Amino acid sequence: MRTALRTALALVALVGTATASVATATAAGAATATASSTAGTCVATKTVPSVFGGGWKVKLVNSADRGASARLFDARGRVVSTVDQSRSIDTARGLRITGVLSAKPVFGQRSEGGPTPWKSTAFPALSADCTQSGKLVRTLRLDSRTSAQIFKVSAGHYQARVHQGGSLVRFIDAHGRAGAAVFGSRTLVLNPDGTTVTWTGAKTAANPRLGRYKLANGATVKLVKRSGVYGAQLTTGHGTFPVAYAKGRPSVQQDDVTLVVLGADGTLSAYIYGRTQKAPLYLGA
Repeated sequence: MRTALRTALALVALVGTATASVATATAAGAATATASSTAGTCVATKTVPSVFGGGWKVKLVNSADRGASARLFDARGRVVSTVDQSRSIDTARGLRITGVLSAKPVFGQRSEGGPTPWKSTAFPALSADCTQSGKLVRTLRLDSRTSAQIFKVSAGHYQARVHQGGSLVRFIDAHGRAGAAVFGSRTLVLNPDGTTVTWTGAKTAANPRLGRYKLANGATVKLVKRSGVYGAQLTTGHGTFPVAYAKGRPSVQQDDVTLVVLGADGTLSAYIYGRTQKAPLYLGA
């Protein structure tokens, strides 16, 4: 069953690999506020005026990997305070985030305490494939500090949230194709049917040399770079895959025994079914 599943996934991957796209959200509200959202990186930002005035500003960041955060800057551009998932309210400086890890977080600010009402501003929205949704179906324990919550959105669409030390550190979306996360020494792949593969080690350092790499089973990966974005082309006994680019989010290529994840920083992480895992070996340009 597992071999048949991997073979089916390989056939899908060989048909073609999608390249992450970039979408920009339009700012709403005051002219002093600016908003941008990059679907490939699952991060949306917006800068709004501070209630303190005098050129003070607040930068709002909505991240699928880290949740919502807000940084208060003074007129000189120095960070005065930050609220995020580790501390969602700063009463002394009148900052708070409601629903810091929710699909629709809201930023609140006020210049005085007591009964002074909070001025609320919605964080910029993320795209649907960057927003956690669906029903929690299971939780994986990856190690003593790391776990992954797996959510089913619909048939062929699963998502995962990875937590370390109680904090959200990665978000994965597998919608019709596998998604992945590379963090520390660990790689986690989530397939669109909800199955997962995870391993430690067997990866290159960030920003490795461009060229060809050999995997533990003799398959090769060609690492390329175009317009500042890394791409990987896997060649196995089944043939040569199209180049898959990692624009903000990791890309995944796999056949029945070979699985390769390319991170946005050029990291190559490989897993070979039934083999001792080894990091890809550089062969040259």
